[in-house]
Amino acid sequence: MNNIIRTNKTKEEFIKEMEQRIEIRKTIMDFVDNVYFPMMATKFDGKVNNARFINALNEEAKKINERMYVKRGYSNDEIEIKLRLSQWNYNDYESILLKCKTNEGRINYTATINDQQLMDWLESFKSYIEEYQKCIDNYDEYMKVFVELGNALEKYNKLPHSFRGHLDKTWMRIY
Repeated sequence: MNNIIRTNKTKEEFIKEMEQRIEIRKTIMDFVDNVYFPMMATKFDGKVNNARFINALNEEAKKINERMYVKRGYSNDEIEIKLRLSQWNYNDYESILLKCKTNEGRINYTATINDQQLMDWLESFKSYIEEYQKCIDNYDEYMKVFVELGNALEKYNKLPHSFRGHLDKTWMRIY
């Protein structure tokens, strides 16, 4: 390996984190399927969308995991469910944003489950489980690509400065 490439974690640490994120996402999806939607359908359909709903969801969330919590989303018709990876790091979590459709301020279960944006958000959330698994399964293959990139950068950096200054690099991005 050359001097300009390095990882933030060992392979084992990275894989362990990806496995943890997969489990957290599965836990969140279980909560959505077995608590959020059933509670909305049975106890809160037609009821005023207020703090009672969020509090009831939080009460159930704490039964599943002490680091899971529910809060109002960015707008009144959104609910966010978060589950932190560790007890002390409040900035490292997995979360999902869900719709909570209302009719004149009252929760409308039917409108919620038929909302296309909600379905898209759920699919997007689930797709990351597959992406995390691909990172685990293809770790060595992905690292080879990274090493090739490092080698190419090392060769590029050895080109004369006057030539490198002539090249348009605005379209090149490393994300």
